[in-house]
Amino acid sequence: MALDSLGIQQTIFVPLNVSNHNRIGNHLIDFQVSGSKIIYSIALKSYHKFLYQFKISTILKAITSSINIDEIDLIHAATLCVNGAVAHELNKRYKIPYICAVRNTDMELYYKYFRWRINYFFKIFKGASQVIFICPQYQKKFIRERIPFVYKKNAEKKVVNIPNGIDPLFLNDRVFGCQNLSGAIHVIFASAFVKGKGLKEIILAIAMLRDKGYNIDIKAVGRGLPFRNENKRYLQEIETIANQYDWVHLENYMNKRDLKMLFRESHIFVMPSKPETFGLVYVEALTQNLPIVYAKGQGFDGYFSEGYIGYHVEAFNVVDIANKIELIITEYNDIVGRIARIDLKEQFSWGEIAQKYYNIYKSIVGK
Repeated sequence: MALDSLGIQQTIFVPLNVSNHNRIGNHLIDFQVSGSKIIYSIALKSYHKFLYQFKISTILKAITSSINIDEIDLIHAATLCVNGAVAHELNKRYKIPYICAVRNTDMELYYKYFRWRINYFFKIFKGASQVIFICPQYQKKFIRERIPFVYKKNAEKKVVNIPNGIDPLFLNDRVFGCQNLSGAIHVIFASAFVKGKGLKEIILAIAMLRDKGYNIDIKAVGRGLPFRNENKRYLQEIETIANQYDWVHLENYMNKRDLKMLFRESHIFVMPSKPETFGLVYVEALTQNLPIVYAKGQGFDGYFSEGYIGYHVEAFNVVDIANKIELIITEYNDIVGRIARIDLKEQFSWGEIAQKYYNIYKSIVGK
């Protein structure tokens, strides 16, 4: 919507995997710019995930059969290794410039398990007019590990860090006051109940802190989160652990408005998620003046200096999680005071972010 308000005509092509067909129509947008549209494709089959080149050619065919390529001035690919590959091939055929983003799936899936395609991935990178990283950690890691030494200087000129934006519901309704820690300390977790989010380790870390005498509890929100594949065995394990303690409260997925109110009743947000491209929920928690615990080397790590708004931890390290929660409790008033002074709108509002993309688009199309 933010790009729409800037007058940009958009054709958004969404190639859905088989497991995501239920997302068709999930993001209906009332475009104000004439000609803008969303096109969903169900051309991909389950076997395409094993056949990389066939996957790219299938998406290409779906695009060229449903879109008038002559109307396209610039391609913005949401990932490097798949969508970026499609953009690269379209660029070779039609000379349309493209930009692409590098995400967790690129770093943790394609670069790890499609190693014979690494040279091709580098061609995609070189061919892009600009490469967007959602988080500074992935940008540093990518340049360090994935770019040949002789090209590093050129690569550094091409990349830019632009975060995702968050819902105005949070940004326009911030909390600036400081919660009182004199009673029970309320930790909150908000995400799907899946192994990579570290919920089990958080509960065990809080058990350690309670053994040290802290009056602390946790409310975990997100069971049954739509469009997330919960592992039944892991969910049962979490529920079994929770049933052992009266200070663990598991909540089903709730809407953003209710989650915001729950944040206001809490003291610390903890989610040492790995892998994590960005993590919008961290910023949402910050808008409600909650210190946060996040995973070292993952999406949110690096946006703020260590200790400024909370602490990073080694993902799944129970002792480290417990120690950092304890450190936040010790420094609580100082941390929430710093959070209250941050201009989160400047960094994480879609309006500001859309303007950055608009400037990039203009600089490329105008050449």
